[in-house]
Amino acid sequence: MLPAARPLGPDAEGQWVRRWLSPEWNRMVDNWVADELDGRIIGEPVTYRARLWSVTRCYPTTDGLVWFKENNPGHRFEAALVAELARLVPDDVVVPLAVERERGWLLAPDHGPTLTRADVADQATRRRVVRALARLQCAVRGRLEVQPGMVTLAPAEAGDRVRAIAREWATLPPGHPLRIGAGELQRADAAADVLDRRLAHLTEVELELNDVYAANIFAAGPRFFDFGNAIWGHPFVSLHSFLTSVVEWTGAPLSQADRDELYDVYLAIHGGRRTDLVATEVLERVHRLVSWVRLIPHADPVELRARAGIPLKYLAGATG
Repeated sequence: MLPAARPLGPDAEGQWVRRWLSPEWNRMVDNWVADELDGRIIGEPVTYRARLWSVTRCYPTTDGLVWFKENNPGHRFEAALVAELARLVPDDVVVPLAVERERGWLLAPDHGPTLTRADVADQATRRRVVRALARLQCAVRGRLEVQPGMVTLAPAEAGDRVRAIAREWATLPPGHPLRIGAGELQRADAAADVLDRRLAHLTEVELELNDVYAANIFAAGPRFFDFGNAIWGHPFVSLHSFLTSVVEWTGAPLSQADRDELYDVYLAIHGGRRTDLVATEVLERVHRLVSWVRLIPHADPVELRARAGIPLKYLAGATG
């Protein structure tokens, strides 16, 4: 059954959503998908969600639901990354039916329900997700190349990246949606100093999924998808990303006992020191910030006004 289209967001009048809702774009994509599925489409497609950062369109087929995705150019690398991950760990991620790397087009089958709020509140399910995440990262370690367009951020460079972003935004003209004031700049500089001290000894840089959100995990498996926010950074941050989503979905802090258990489950498979895992928690908002900054050059004024609160929130989280 086709899902109902989600309501348009505040960026609906921006260039990307307008493009993705246009008859011309729909015809172009529908023709490509029809060619790839070779007569298996059995109904009208639905554009499920269109936002500044990506669009998803779904197709009913004789083999079940199939999803198409195109990203904003800032995240265009995702299709190629998914293809490589599917080659290396096909049981842990979506396996594309087709990929068009130059345009960043991805066509993949549905894998059933994603994690629910009840799943996220269940420690046994959380353990299962954490084990799967650690196994995925270990399986691709040393076998996966950085895809063109991905951000690389070594832990020791995080402070300088935060400084650079904050100083750029502090010099934007009055009225610009991303402009920050002197107080915010001062807090960013102080937070960058803390990042320098805490992370100077860390050198590991690998695939960091950067959006291990409950809605991005098929319950069966579990199987991960939606890698548009991925960066090449410290891999431990992927665990913190998932734990942050747990807190957001449950609306309650994760108990120290549950957190400690999940740390132990992760490190038992991934390896590494617990002190380093704890130290990398400060990178979770930084990684989300640098991922989102990739979208800004491709946003028009409408989109910037509508979505500026997201990167500003990540900057505040990285410096708070």
